[in-house]
Amino acid sequence: MKKIQITILSLFVMLTVSMTIKNSEIPHLTTKETATNSADKNANVIQLALLLDTSGSMNGLIEQTKSQLWKITNELSTLRKKGNAPMLEIALYEYGSSSRAGLNDNWIRQISGFTTDMDKISEELFALNTGGSTELCGTVIQQSLQELEWTGNKGNLHLLYIAGNESFAQGQVPYQSAVAQAKKQDVIVNTIFCGDRQQGITHQWLNGAKLAGGEYANINHNQETVYVESPYDKQIADLNKKLNETYVYYGNEGRKYQDNQRKQDDNASHYGRSNMVERATFKSSSNYLNSSWDLVDAYEEDKDILSKKKVLPQELKDKSEKEVEAAILKKKQERSAIKQQIQSLSQERKQYLAERSKEKSEAASLENSIISSLKKQAAKKGFVTSTSQRLSPSAVDYRGFVELSGEVDAYRKQRMISLQDFIKMSKEPNTIILDTRSKDAYKGKHLKGAVHLNFSDFTEVKLAKVIPSKDTRILIYCNNNILNDPRSFAMKSMPLALNIPTFINLYGYGYKNIYELNSLVPVEHPSLEFEGKLVVK
Repeated sequence: MKKIQITILSLFVMLTVSMTIKNSEIPHLTTKETATNSADKNANVIQLALLLDTSGSMNGLIEQTKSQLWKITNELSTLRKKGNAPMLEIALYEYGSSSRAGLNDNWIRQISGFTTDMDKISEELFALNTGGSTELCGTVIQQSLQELEWTGNKGNLHLLYIAGNESFAQGQVPYQSAVAQAKKQDVIVNTIFCGDRQQGITHQWLNGAKLAGGEYANINHNQETVYVESPYDKQIADLNKKLNETYVYYGNEGRKYQDNQRKQDDNASHYGRSNMVERATFKSSSNYLNSSWDLVDAYEEDKDILSKKKVLPQELKDKSEKEVEAAILKKKQERSAIKQQIQSLSQERKQYLAERSKEKSEAASLENSIISSLKKQAAKKGFVTSTSQRLSPSAVDYRGFVELSGEVDAYRKQRMISLQDFIKMSKEPNTIILDTRSKDAYKGKHLKGAVHLNFSDFTEVKLAKVIPSKDTRILIYCNNNILNDPRSFAMKSMPLALNIPTFINLYGYGYKNIYELNSLVPVEHPSLEFEGKLVVK
């Protein structure tokens, strides 16, 4: 367990909504869930402006905002409108700090206009610090309404969250007029008071939200949250490093963006490995897209980018278009496989953490209330949470499977062994017999000493539990190796014999010290020893 200051699940709930959906404009979604593209921007958009008090007493708020970015993003990445993933844009403002250049006379600074670049949002958050004491809520709301490019389409969702701990009524711009203007622009203002709930009401934060049609919440911005580490964290973090290697920058500033991607990994790691895992999970989702600087994502959007030699990285400029395309497709295949592994591990991690979550803190219940209010506001505009993975692109790569099978073909031919060698090897050190039939079939009868993992349960994690070392020699057999026992070893069609997918999957997961029994042996053969509840002694 690791304690980490987490200030504002609330705050970041909003941030999440925005960021999460940000890159949902992915071109490889299914037709039914194709995200809004830039040409149809006003059809399906969520815009979220986050206004943060960065005065001297708000360090806890900023810290929590940083540390919760990716967790909340993952939790709120399921909003859909008519089955389509919306375009998400987030904007950031700071107000109340007098210690930094760039703030205007009202101690307000636009950190970022509306953007879909979540790495950029993370970068800006980690550059924030606190200092000062003049917080003008009405003024910063008014300024954000005037400066930001709100869509103006009432079918879209426009959200503004403001967080702070002083009177909501300070300044020459009355908050009443600012929130009235927000209503005219179809912008919902939600207020978050950092401190006692009743004090926030006294300071008019509740009234500000009511007048704007939004929600009021209070948080303890210095709340300590306990992170529970999981046995999956290291694997996901390691896979994230491999994921980074699949990015190929292009353009004059591509390298800068790639460097920032890795810098934000480091920033997330600042709050512990579990927080880094949340970022890695987001990066493995369909919401993380970098077509503006990554050649793999850009190729997905526009195949013609390969003909634009001037934008290619130096190592690809002298290659033919076919060679460049082959390199990109290879990276794409690698990325798809890595993302799938991260998603699978993340699901198991989520289940692991849920089982160990024995009690909910006040901060957690507050988080739930914030998310609930957001969903209510989103639902009024037709944005609802997807309860099914059917709206996500299928994590199936048949072409990759065919290519992997071709790679395995020649290798497998060198790994077919006789019954005599199979028996001999099984008695040697660092060797196991692996039975991947159903659990019932295994329990009924199996080769003596064989370990079991149902083929349908093959995942990186479960394989590692049964076979911790990839150097282990693995001997495989299946129903089609045993004759004269249809009850325990029912023969399958030869092209569909279980040994075939078992070998390919073990190889694909990195277990290459595999040998397959290449004999059809009568169950009565004296060299065979069986165990199980159906074995007659």
